[in-house]
Amino acid sequence: MGFLTVAMGAVAIASPLIAGTAIVYLVGAVLLIAGITQIAGGIQADTMSHKLMPLILGVVTTLGGIAALAHPLVGLEVLTLFLAAYFVAEGIWKVIASFNFRPAQGWLALLFSGIITWLLGAMIWLQWPDSGLWAIGILVGVNLLMTGMALLALAATVGKIADQMDSQMHDGQAPA
Repeated sequence: MGFLTVAMGAVAIASPLIAGTAIVYLVGAVLLIAGITQIAGGIQADTMSHKLMPLILGVVTTLGGIAALAHPLVGLEVLTLFLAAYFVAEGIWKVIASFNFRPAQGWLALLFSGIITWLLGAMIWLQWPDSGLWAIGILVGVNLLMTGMALLALAATVGKIADQMDSQMHDGQAPA
């Protein structure tokens, strides 16, 4: 699984537009299914007051899903804009929060993380809509790459522990 995840991350980084478009298709499908489910729930509700909100949200969600599936590049740009806004807001929050943790150890790491997050959001925002062609795919690729590497490291550690336990069992020792 670790090797597969690393490979998928490398492919996503090498082809960010394709990876980003795949994410938009997934998001569009989820929105479509969620919207249809909300509409069905609204139809089954007993009173009009219980029908209205699920029907409205269901229609809006369904239309969002259809739009994302019909126009994935526009969907990619919209997702990228939301991502940029999220990173900017998260970066500002981390910077403010870091000062609340002063002088505790680690507050500088939170401050640094906030600055980097804000800069990433600002970079994506300033390059929008062109950043829609690369940002989501690169970020998903980096996430997959790091997750795969973590899985490989974890597997290696578990393998060493299993080997130690097996060796101790054969030597007649109780596992430590």
